[in-house]
Amino acid sequence: MTYRSGEATGFYRLPYQEKRVNLNVYPNGFLPVIAPKIRDYSAAFGVKGVHNGWVVDGSLTMGGNSFTFNIENSINASIGESSPLSFDAGTLRFRQLVGNIDLLKSFDVGNLKSFSFAMGAEARVENYQIQAGQFESYSLGNGGDRPGIDFDTTSTGDPKSPGSQVFPGFQPANEVDRYRSSIGLYAEVESDITDQFMISAAGRFENYSDFGSTLNGKLAARFEIMPQFALRGAISTGFRAPSLHQVWFNNVSIQFVVDPNTGSLEPARVLSASNQDPVTKAFGVPDLKEETSTNFSFGFTARPMENFSITADYYHITINDRIVLTSRFTNADPIVAQILEPFKKAGVNQAQFFANAVDTRTQGVDIVAAYNKKIGPGRLYTTLSANFTSTEVLRVNVPVRMAEIFAGGDIEAVKNTLFNREERNRLEDALPRQKGALTVRYAMGKISAMVRGNYYGKIYYKPTNPANDEVFGDKVLVDLDLSYQLNKFMRISVGANNLFNVFPDPHQKLGNYSNGRFVFSRRVTQYGMNG
Repeated sequence: MTYRSGEATGFYRLPYQEKRVNLNVYPNGFLPVIAPKIRDYSAAFGVKGVHNGWVVDGSLTMGGNSFTFNIENSINASIGESSPLSFDAGTLRFRQLVGNIDLLKSFDVGNLKSFSFAMGAEARVENYQIQAGQFESYSLGNGGDRPGIDFDTTSTGDPKSPGSQVFPGFQPANEVDRYRSSIGLYAEVESDITDQFMISAAGRFENYSDFGSTLNGKLAARFEIMPQFALRGAISTGFRAPSLHQVWFNNVSIQFVVDPNTGSLEPARVLSASNQDPVTKAFGVPDLKEETSTNFSFGFTARPMENFSITADYYHITINDRIVLTSRFTNADPIVAQILEPFKKAGVNQAQFFANAVDTRTQGVDIVAAYNKKIGPGRLYTTLSANFTSTEVLRVNVPVRMAEIFAGGDIEAVKNTLFNREERNRLEDALPRQKGALTVRYAMGKISAMVRGNYYGKIYYKPTNPANDEVFGDKVLVDLDLSYQLNKFMRISVGANNLFNVFPDPHQKLGNYSNGRFVFSRRVTQYGMNG
């Protein structure tokens, strides 16, 4: 069981932003904080034995987590001076119970060098919950309808923003307590046909209580051309049911988005409606269905010398009906404004949803080479690894009903609204397409020293406005580690990641700085928060 807490600040609420600030409480504005409390737990029980030549392995695993949104140094501006400054904005919970049984047995079959058969079953029960926060974390004033009496207004008579600033709380209408069960059955055979040739085949059947059944398979082979060199390959199909979170998550959030007219960041209250919500259906979004995939790979492994090995593998993965969060539909469109009219009191002016919106293809190459040599009193270990990968959006899947609602059936006219340029960029170009690492470690008795150079290729940022496109260059980071083995169970290490303090490239386009808030990109990452 683990317990964690953290802090993350939102955008500064400036004194002149009267919809979000009460100057009697925060005369100079304020910086709101999300301070979550996170709890994780898990437990596993298992038994393993042999019965009539069958290796039997059974297990029962349960686990879960919760994420409580505590909001600090904030305010519900619509309540005014009597508003709390800290809020319990609600909790997300997820629990699951999984039981497995696996059986494995080897058989003597004709002239085959080996033959093994495995089968098993898995049963799973999942539970997803959204629990509402305190009333003040989401309310408009005290809940009444009288401007200036039940809720505070701006100088122009508009209602001040409801709910806690930075993260409005989950409301009772958002509460969810949903269960799902699934059963999986699998079988696998593996055989060394000869000393050089191995083949395996597997199939898996799964049934979900809310998404029906699926059958998937895998075929793999390995051929040893000579003792130092072998080819290998595999082809498989896959399936992933929408998670309970993707189906049932719903809330109203504050997102700062770029105003297309001014280029500045402006707050938007965005409705994320669940997949089963009538609002979602009003936008023409159908029920979520499973993602399906096809994966094939091919490669080789070689050991030309006793102390040198190299492997290389090509992989190709296509995913159909991939579930993504759509772009935001804004009330600048009169049809959207009409659908969102019931949420006008809550200040909602945009909406987005989970949808099976895209088909993608990912392909790439992994290469790993390792060499070791005895030098002096110790041994030198060297590993060079490289990855070249790319992801391409093959198709944007616009629901027919959505095209009818927003464009008279013209699917092409709706594609950019459903999944815009920036969302495509997240999948295709927001991560390096080339990565590499050279690791050198020298071990001598209980002492070892390691230095690693990490290479990250260039990335691209492509927002909705092409004038703000940027390219961030490649980077090399160096890690260092010195360690001492105290005993069989304990090692002491001292080191540094990103030893030379290499920073990401700063923004070059003024339109991406947001008046100095973001010197570095918050949309794409060159090498991750941990370097």
